[in-house]
Amino acid sequence: MILRIFRSRTFTILSFSGILSLMACSKSENNQTIVPPATYSSLQLSFSNYVGNVPLQRNAGTYTNAARETYTISKFLYYISNFQLVDSSGKVTTLPPRYFLVDDAIDSTKKIILDSVPVGRYTAIRWLIGVDSIRNVSGVQAGALAPENGMFWTWNSGYIMAKLEGNSPAAPTALKEFQLHIGGFKFPYNALKTVTLNLPVTAIVAKGTQPKLSFRADAGKWLDAPNAISFATTTIVMAAGTDALKIAENYQQMFTVMTVAN
Repeated sequence: MILRIFRSRTFTILSFSGILSLMACSKSENNQTIVPPATYSSLQLSFSNYVGNVPLQRNAGTYTNAARETYTISKFLYYISNFQLVDSSGKVTTLPPRYFLVDDAIDSTKKIILDSVPVGRYTAIRWLIGVDSIRNVSGVQAGALAPENGMFWTWNSGYIMAKLEGNSPAAPTALKEFQLHIGGFKFPYNALKTVTLNLPVTAIVAKGTQPKLSFRADAGKWLDAPNAISFATTTIVMAAGTDALKIAENYQQMFTVMTVAN
């Protein structure tokens, strides 16, 4: 009889201890902040190249710069990289590093996909025109950064951030050609420029959806403001320097938002 009472009391104590333990665990778990895993989707960006208000026509269209000089365009290329998105609260989301080369001669380069975009409501987008300093000194690279794309000088001088070539009667060169190859990533001739564009409509990134943003790149902006460029005096730019900086300040203004489709 005494043994049964002892066992019964022991069982009761153990059971009660177990209940207290479970309650403590439950309380501990309830006090923890459970952060749900982030959900990602993607964005599609497309670029249409213009000169002023008309679509760019390589080797065909004739245009006029701020110095009243006529010109045609044969090549128009630019790097875009280091994307960031800004939401309605002002929070900035930095996307994984991506590098794209937009070449007016290759239509497939004018449409790009940004992956690993956190779901959210974004009111602005930001990117770098060019290739950041780290990639400029990272050795031989592939894809958009491959030297065979014709956008690389040397390991010391780095990448050509953007390129504009064509012809103008005002150019003093033998064939009346101009070549504006803009580069430089070191002080005092750092030509890297950041673009921030407010979206006219909030881009809603949700799971299973892909908002489409379209942009205009105006090649005419290279030559106009804040620094008026004359082909009579600025014809060949092939290195980092004052001329490259002036043109980079100009083309920082070349992008505008056309549409946002959710």
